[in-house]
Amino acid sequence: MVDTTIINGLYVITPDEPDTNKLSAMVLATLKGGARLVQYRAKTLNKTQQFLQAEVIKELCDRYNAYLIINDNIELCLHLDAFGVHLGEDDGIIETARKIIGTEKVIGVSCYNSLDRVRLAKDSGADYLALGAFFNTSTKPKARKVSLNIFKKARAQTQLPIVAIGGITLENAPSLIFEGIKTIAVIKSLFMSDNIEATTRQFINLLSINEKS
Repeated sequence: MVDTTIINGLYVITPDEPDTNKLSAMVLATLKGGARLVQYRAKTLNKTQQFLQAEVIKELCDRYNAYLIINDNIELCLHLDAFGVHLGEDDGIIETARKIIGTEKVIGVSCYNSLDRVRLAKDSGADYLALGAFFNTSTKPKARKVSLNIFKKARAQTQLPIVAIGGITLENAPSLIFEGIKTIAVIKSLFMSDNIEATTRQFINLLSINEKS
């Protein structure tokens, strides 16, 4: 069985970046900053590009003892022996994914703002859940909004790790962290910052301060 306590703290999600050298440099900066949980997500690249990029990212994660999760692509997850796979609304059935991927790899599921999806994912054997968008996000401008009230109701239903996602920045992250959210996923606020390594540390510090309080 996988160790789901790894789904905790800063959860880095890669941006769509066709330049593999540029992407690897950005991911390296997050790892130097202390990130230990990375999701490779590339919606606009073809299968060959995804495989090439993910192999580079996996090597970096291995070097820094970080865990790599692959968005949507079970085949790629198995090919790389990654930590797990993350499934969205249209990315397949959890039970089918589990049969393919086995019990040694983590399966995360996007639940958006739906408590029904939370129940379904939990009952279908997901290892962690993602809720969002908590804030406006240019990555998914039409994303369904989720409130802290929905998070609290989801937490009451399950003890699975819950990842908050959607427009999270250094400025608004404390409003989630202080309400008990222990894992936050970031894309643009991290990768579009002037100093990715320093911004990574800032996010981690925010999360660790709350853990100690």
